[in-house]
Amino acid sequence: MNARDLGKSLEQLIEEIVLKTAKAVAKELPSEEQLKLLEERTKSIEVTLSHILKKSGGNPLRRSNRGRKPGEQRICSSAGCNRPVVARGMCSMHYQRWRADQQTPKSGAKAAAKTGAKAAAKSKAVKAKAAEKKTD
Repeated sequence: MNARDLGKSLEQLIEEIVLKTAKAVAKELPSEEQLKLLEERTKSIEVTLSHILKKSGGNPLRRSNRGRKPGEQRICSSAGCNRPVVARGMCSMHYQRWRADQQTPKSGAKAAAKTGAKAAAKSKAVKAKAAEKKTD
């Protein structure tokens, strides 16, 4: 068999594979009728869900609506803020600020006094060690 015959044989084999693959894929795909039925059913479900959500006053799965009357939602307790509550009676922004304040040391008289007292105690300890080394 020469190179020309081998090339033609390979081309025919590739064409057969392409045709068989196309037929197999076509069998697996839904028909246009089936697609239309699925689309109609999906629209029907969307309309039903929309109706249920409107009737219930919101998404019943949201935590902020649990135990409340339909349409009732808690508002952030910070002055002038109208955002919905996420945690501890605050919206997301105010809650994050509150958390950041809880994790960082407070500035002010108490913090300065604590820092000053610690610094003084540390300074005394360093001086005492230095004095001991001199006496030795």
